[in-house]
Order: sequence, then structure tokens, then C-alpha cells
Amino acid sequence: MHRATSWRSVCSLVLGIAVVVALPTAGWAHGVVGKRWFPSTIVVEDSFVSDEAAITAGHRREPEALTTDFDAEISKRLTPDLGITLGGSYHIIRPRGDAAEEEGATSGFDNPEFGLRYQFIRNALHEVAATAAVKVSPGGVGQRRVGRLSGTTVSPALQIGKGFGDLPDWADWIKPVAVTTSLGFDLRANRNEREDDAQHAFTWGVAVMYSIPYLQSFVKDVGLSWPFNRLFPVVEFNGETKISGPNNGTHTAFANPGLVWAGKYFELAASAQIPLNDTVGRHTGALVMLHIFLDDIAPDIFTWTPFHGVLGPQTLPR
Repeated sequence: MHRATSWRSVCSLVLGIAVVVALPTAGWAHGVVGKRWFPSTIVVEDSFVSDEAAITAGHRREPEALTTDFDAEISKRLTPDLGITLGGSYHIIRPRGDAAEEEGATSGFDNPEFGLRYQFIRNALHEVAATAAVKVSPGGVGQRRVGRLSGTTVSPALQIGKGFGDLPDWADWIKPVAVTTSLGFDLRANRNEREDDAQHAFTWGVAVMYSIPYLQSFVKDVGLSWPFNRLFPVVEFNGETKISGPNNGTHTAFANPGLVWAGKYFELAASAQIPLNDTVGRHTGALVMLHIFLDDIAPDIFTWTPFHGVLGPQTLPR
């Protein structure tokens, strides 16, 4: 009975987010290091472990089809520095050109992803955080018609975040800038002797953001009020290079300019997805994200850990 009551309370809290978030709040969840709060961005993985959930949607016109993707991920801390993740994707593919006459739209789930993350650096003075991560995407799970792989993919990565609040006073207007980077590999097993399943890749991403909350709290209050005082203009770059298989040496790259708006209980983000080479076509796509801070919604439930008890939300000092 107690558990059922707790879950009803959680549902009530989630339904009330749209009302509560409209009120000014002092706390900030997610990636806190020193005076810096790093929001989650759509494309580039951040350098923190957390108790959160995210839903991302993207739409783009590719050379041979219109694609719409829905991604969901939930992350959970096991200790203050160690966390696990679970994610999945659903794709809708609508062929273009001659293929559209022969094939109709198709949809289905891609390979799921299971992850482990460990944050090994958190330097408050220099606003630096670093995390080592690995994701495993089991082969053969999902629908082949939407591109799921028959072999398992193992993806080790390193993510580093750096804020520039430690710059000298003459650079005050640069202090709100922060950068996150992610470098990794997709290492694919070729279980069914299919060449396209066994193409290893080097993956990279860089996000540059400007924190209006940091500007107004720690540099100069320029008089922006709600909701503009919670904005983060962001530009993300991401891509991959095939390092084996029939497409060895080919590159894909995107630029993703956009905005993040962050409240106490969730973030909203939107960006364009601009191709930087012909490999991924010439048409700009769109990305949107809803990122939910579970640790602030119900800290006694979502921040409980088997080894350290209830960790509580990650918030900036007031």
C-alpha cells in the first residue's frame, strides 16, 4: 500500500510539472561543478552521472528517405560517481523517389542500449568534470527493416566538460561559456557475416554553450527576467568516421545550433541539424528534447542507491 501511494504521488508530481515550472526556483539539477551548472544538450553526451530521463525527437530529409526518430533514455546513480543508463530508439522511415512507389513507410525499434558511467574528475575551482562511459547495444534485438544491427555494438567513450569561470576579470563576458566534448568508438561484432554490421567507427562531439544564468548570477545582472534568464544558447558539432569495412574512411558531420531552456524540474531544448558534408545529404533537420530531472521531482525515490542511501538532488549552493 505504501509503495502504491508513493507511485501515485510521483505521477501527481509529473503531471504538475507544467504548473510548478512556471514559478521562479532556486535549485538547479544535473551537472553541477563549483558554481557551474551544465545543462544536458541534445546531441553531445555530458560528463555527469545523474538520476534523469530524456525523450528526444528528430526529423530529417535524407538522400533516400524522410526519417523521424524518437529516442528515450533513463539514467540512475548507483553511487555519487557511478551510474547506469538504459535507452531505446523508434524510427519511422518514409522512402523518397522511385523507392516510394515500391515501398511504403516502415517503422520499428532499433537495438536497445545499456550503459555504465563513472565520473572520475570533478574540479570545482576550474569547473571541470570528466566521465568514462561504455554502452552495449545487443545485436539482433529490434527490427531489421529500420536498420537494427545483427551484431552487438560496444561503445566506449570519454566525456569532458569545462566551464570558463576561472578566467581573469578582464574576460568577464567569456566566463559564462562552457564546452563539453565526447570522444569514443563504436566497435561492432559481425555475427552474421554482413559487412555493413561490422563497420567500426570513431565518434566525436563538441558542444559550446553560453549560460545566461551564470552571466546574471556571477558576472553581471543584465536585467533579463523569466523565462529568458534560464536560456542557454548552444552550438553542437558531431560526427563519425568509419575505420573499417567497405566505407572505411568516410565521414559524417553535423552542426546543431539551438537553445536550451532549463527549469527546476525539466529542460526543453530545440536545435537545427545542419549537414556539413554530402555524405549525410544537404537538407537541414530539426531536433527537440524534453529532459526530466527525476532527482528533483522525487529525491527520496529516484536518488536512492543500494550502497549510499538517498543521495538527494544535485543542486548549486544558494
